[in-house]
Amino acid sequence: MHKNILKLALLASAVAGSVSVAHAQEGDALTLSGNASVTSDYRFRGISQTQESVALQGGLDASLALGESLSLYAGTWGSTGDKNTIGASEIDVYGGLSGTSGLANWSVGAIGYLYADASDLDYWEINGEVGMDLGPVAAAAGIFYAPKQNNLGDEDGVYVYTNFSTGIPNSPVTLKASVGYEDNAFWNSKWDWSLGADLAYKQFTFGVAYVDTNKASPYVTDSGKFKRAGDATVLFTIGASF
Repeated sequence: MHKNILKLALLASAVAGSVSVAHAQEGDALTLSGNASVTSDYRFRGISQTQESVALQGGLDASLALGESLSLYAGTWGSTGDKNTIGASEIDVYGGLSGTSGLANWSVGAIGYLYADASDLDYWEINGEVGMDLGPVAAAAGIFYAPKQNNLGDEDGVYVYTNFSTGIPNSPVTLKASVGYEDNAFWNSKWDWSLGADLAYKQFTFGVAYVDTNKASPYVTDSGKFKRAGDATVLFTIGASF
């Protein structure tokens, strides 16, 4: 318990500290930002990582402009977890290049997933994404490729996805949808999909989303109840960005 509280305090202080730094760098080639949120369930590619319990999350990001259409980015993001799934916490570390080409925007990079209480779960992926505006709709498609690693049973794997978002005119509401397909050491032929809406107010975002998969992922709770981490759910999230 004390370890969890300490991790949450460090996460919150890091995010809070990014506020003043971000404003200090405004207008420079280097941009720093932070985010923090609370969500009713941490779902990763449709599967609950917290046995359908509340999670606290936050991250820090940095972007360095290398030119008018090319930037170097790096960041870290963390979430509380569950002792029966990913341990007390997950920390992601990522970086890469992003830019624009004509009407399209793109990014390529790598990401590592680190689990403080379950280092045998640590792994990393290479990722890429291409997006563009289709009229009022922002569309993107991407891929995460995991090379063969010990923690993945010396298997490689892939996750591909597409997402769409559009703002409702003259309102602070954005509608969004996504579909993903995963085939790797964790899952064979797994699909996940979501449909939701965000409401923005100043630096805050209030979100609701329906999330579902075609996999059950059954588990037993501490009280002995049988549940499924891949069942459909409605997520509620409150976030802030700086």
